[in-house]
Amino acid sequence: MPIQPQKARFIVFLFLFFFQSLSNSFALGVDFIEKADFNEDGSGQFSIEVDLTKTSYLISVIKYLNKNYKDVTKTIGYKAFSNASTKFETIAGISQVDVAYDEKMLKFKLMFKFNTIQALNKAMGKLNKGLDPPKITYFSLDDVLFIREDLNGVAKKLLLYQQYDNSLVKSLDLASFFKESTYTTIYTFCNTIEDYSNPLSEVTKDKKTIRVTHHVFAPDQVEHAIGNRLHFTKK
Repeated sequence: MPIQPQKARFIVFLFLFFFQSLSNSFALGVDFIEKADFNEDGSGQFSIEVDLTKTSYLISVIKYLNKNYKDVTKTIGYKAFSNASTKFETIAGISQVDVAYDEKMLKFKLMFKFNTIQALNKAMGKLNKGLDPPKITYFSLDDVLFIREDLNGVAKKLLLYQQYDNSLVKSLDLASFFKESTYTTIYTFCNTIEDYSNPLSEVTKDKKTIRVTHHVFAPDQVEHAIGNRLHFTKK
């Protein structure tokens, strides 16, 4: 006899609490990877990937409990990316929008090209609608300065999502459930990076690419998060 949906949800609820209580046995979390390549004229390409590898065991358990949850990985984020990508069609300067999904590797990625920084900011606004103030400028770029604004911080976004979510996530201790979550930004420029404001930054040898890996719920990293301010070497 198949498990009733209500019963299945209750079992999943118990399993979620069981897994979040095992603080040292399982590294639960989600990894976000944001990449952008900037050209001299302000155009470029952008992608954001969500990697659910750390939650693979938990996802397997959920799928085993009931076939109704076989598409749980798509529900977690792929559909959100797809919905956002359709809104990009109305933004001038955004092109080649694509959403890739790898069921086996538990990864999905949103990619697009932008003609201007203004177009990139509009796309980011669509992607983060409801999470950030509507007039936030995510990216600023000129010959001497680059700014990545992160007003709320990733941790605050997750907590806000929990507050308004109607699913089982609302009852979870996100700090435990997402304890190993990271948000990584990787930006590549034509100009040489001279200095940066985020202490989590790592710069490549050619000083053209900068990487920040932010452990979302690490107490000593919440303040800095993914925001950064770069100065380029003057030509």
